[in-house]
Amino acid sequence: MTLTDTANTIDTGQYQSEGFLFPIKVLGSDDAIRMRAELEAIEKLQGHPLDKAQCNKSYLLYDWADELVHHPVILDAVEQLIGPDILCLMTNLFTKEAGSKSYVSMHQDAAYWGVDADDVVTAWVALSPATAQSGVMKVEPGSHKSIRTQINTYAKDNLLTRGQEIPVEELEPERQIYMELKPGEMSLHHFQLVHGSDANTTDDRRIGFAIRYVAAKSNVRADNQSALLVRGQNHTNITMEQRGKGQSPTQRYREHARAMRRLVRSMLLPEKEAGLGERARLFITRQAAVLLTYYRQIKGG
Repeated sequence: MTLTDTANTIDTGQYQSEGFLFPIKVLGSDDAIRMRAELEAIEKLQGHPLDKAQCNKSYLLYDWADELVHHPVILDAVEQLIGPDILCLMTNLFTKEAGSKSYVSMHQDAAYWGVDADDVVTAWVALSPATAQSGVMKVEPGSHKSIRTQINTYAKDNLLTRGQEIPVEELEPERQIYMELKPGEMSLHHFQLVHGSDANTTDDRRIGFAIRYVAAKSNVRADNQSALLVRGQNHTNITMEQRGKGQSPTQRYREHARAMRRLVRSMLLPEKEAGLGERARLFITRQAAVLLTYYRQIKGG
């Protein structure tokens, strides 16, 4: 699928039925190459890939990420699904190095995001070739219509914070579809859709930028999190973030630290049925993450 310049429409019926759409062209090849180069220039300058904090809410830190979350092609598509008032709740940069064992277990985002909303849409933008071999996202069509069981595995190579995983007996692998994308293309998926991805067996990095959008309606709740208004008006009680573009690096790092503190406090809470060991583990992780955000805020970079 290509979002045309004239019609500028997407198949909302397919999205409602299956929970996803792909591929949708967002960037020309030159812009896709430029954004990847900007990302990798940051990594080269600091001497290592972006750390976990930098990979979350990256739009508050970096112009390439800010440009993507405000991209009119992405927002035009998202508006057709959730309306004209749009918040960016968070972003996640998922990089799988060439030949790495990193993977994402089959899971549903809605189970642990702390968001109470009618619909949340993820726009997953490829900045490198995203194929079955490189570990592109795979989904189960129609699985967004119900919530399934999830367990926290904390598996070593799982890119998810808790290693959230749906038990094998609740999955339908024969129905799974790989959402392959070229650099500059995106997929859209519902936050209840069952999805995951395999390891990258190619000789190139697999870089995907996931943007989480939610409608800015008065009945939307997000557990004391903050968000960035990217289109229209905000009608929620969610704390609004200050856009990083045009701010100094110190201001950007401090705003990012404040936003990350709200995020980790919300997303690292135990489920009601969690045992004592799980609660202790999440408490320690949450407290360490909160302390790190204070350090980054004071340091300003």
